[in-house]
Amino acid sequence: MPESDQDRERRTMRAGAARIPGGVEAAADVAATLLLAVLVAALSLNVAARVFDLPVVGAALVAGWAFGALAFATLPTLLASDESGPRAGLAALIAGFAAATLAAGLADAAGRVGGVEPVLAIPRAWRYVVGAGFAVLALVAALRRPSAVAGIAVGVAISLVPIPPQGPLAGVAVFAVALWARVPVALALVAGVAVAPGHLSEAALAQNLMRGLSPYVLLAIPLFILSAALMLAGGIGERLVAAAGWFARRRRSALGEANVFASALFGGVSGSSIADAALGARLLVPAMVAAGYPAARAAAITAASAVLPNILPPSIALLLAAASTDQSVGALWVAGLGAGVVLAATLWFAVRITPVGAPSSLIPSPARADGSAPSPAAGATPVSGSPQPSGQPATPHVLWGLLPPLAIAVAVLGGLRLGLVTSVEAGLLAVAMSALFAVRAGAGPLLAALRDAARQSGRVALLIGAAAPVGFIFATSGLDAATFLPDGPVWVALVAATGIALLIGTVLDVGAAILLLMPVLVPAVGGDMIHATVVLTVALLLGGLTPPVGILVLVVKDVTQMKGVYLAVLPYLIALIAGLGVLIALPALTSGLAGLV
Repeated sequence: MPESDQDRERRTMRAGAARIPGGVEAAADVAATLLLAVLVAALSLNVAARVFDLPVVGAALVAGWAFGALAFATLPTLLASDESGPRAGLAALIAGFAAATLAAGLADAAGRVGGVEPVLAIPRAWRYVVGAGFAVLALVAALRRPSAVAGIAVGVAISLVPIPPQGPLAGVAVFAVALWARVPVALALVAGVAVAPGHLSEAALAQNLMRGLSPYVLLAIPLFILSAALMLAGGIGERLVAAAGWFARRRRSALGEANVFASALFGGVSGSSIADAALGARLLVPAMVAAGYPAARAAAITAASAVLPNILPPSIALLLAAASTDQSVGALWVAGLGAGVVLAATLWFAVRITPVGAPSSLIPSPARADGSAPSPAAGATPVSGSPQPSGQPATPHVLWGLLPPLAIAVAVLGGLRLGLVTSVEAGLLAVAMSALFAVRAGAGPLLAALRDAARQSGRVALLIGAAAPVGFIFATSGLDAATFLPDGPVWVALVAATGIALLIGTVLDVGAAILLLMPVLVPAVGGDMIHATVVLTVALLLGGLTPPVGILVLVVKDVTQMKGVYLAVLPYLIALIAGLGVLIALPALTSGLAGLV
């Protein structure tokens, strides 16, 4: 039977409606990219105005507004999921509820906030209007999922019909269920706060969230993320791997040691453990398997070594810790340099003494997730100058690949410790130097790097903002972390706090854990704040190697499709914990180093 005009029109309308969420995601991506570009341009103009005494005002405020808007521009992407199954349905419901709560809260706050920014001469409420607009776009993007629609309905109902305060564990329970359902941590925090025992209305939640994004030092985060993206677009990852292979040549464990060295070197570029885990899984694991490493062990070394970039400067984790505890970014980065060297040394030793050829009883035989044996060269990416199974050493010319990251590290740390630049200005310096290195990659890769950096920066910004209402609830609840720590010397409290951090790090993203725990635990420990902050950050990062989540292991498994990695990473986790013990016992390696520089 031929299709009628009415049926054809309905089919066309349905097809058009199905394309709307994808269009919303694409539009949000473009907006986020433009916002990051505006942020960089405004900060550059602000620095130029200060250095050259130009009559420019309001540039820093524009950058701050762009950073806040960037946080909400990622909402449509966070809610756009095509996964199926009961867990995915529950995740869509909770995410939809959180987005609806944000939209209602931001809109309500926009109506309550008065006044005009004196420098820009625009209403302060516009910040909330922009955020509410992106939240509404996220709700549109989520309409493809019936469970998300149900969550949106629940959020709207709660905003219209006040519910009585729930028990004190209600918010914790919702947050835990959201994490189990793999809801993005920022949205899980919003959902948990929304049902917490009557502390914050939707408008108060939105105002606290926006206030959490206001510290000027946070603007350094997207700059260092962009710097790393530009360096990777210019091919620095392959060069670092090749240089690391040259250092570790002529040994049976050369590729494993090269993996550790590459992660340590990569720390001077990205400050991101997840980025390093993905890069190592793509470049080094196939070569290690081809050289005779058991597949699970190769993946485990890659996951374990990925801890290093978030300790060595410019560590994003330590930057977050500095912002959340009101400490010097430069001092924490110098202390992180000492901690990173200790952890790299202990991990290198564990890799060196682990036999390459014969798997130990703890480590499974090479196998992929489907049970088949891995192809030795599967997924391998040739790297000029990298160590090869034939044992031929790379030539020293590969060491030229170290110059860009070393130059950036020296400029950033040197400028900070000499007082020549602030952390934000150091980030701009890193972006400028990275752009010079990556310009030969062409316009396409550079635009892709800008887009990827905008996505990652927006997610980090939203996480920072979402943690602020939780911190407010902690502060007003009278909760004292010191009651959970034993009495006695400072080192006893630090050991106990380290145990708590190790436990929390197993289930919570390191960024969220830092924002939630550091303001509470570091003052409770007492003593040297720099030492305590670095030790607790390391403990949280080590949680990325352990079940039930183990984000670093998951990243490597997703790229390599190998199984048995959790068990294979155990010897290297033990080595890193031993290094953590050294850091606890010897503060001179962290805060002592920071005091000398």
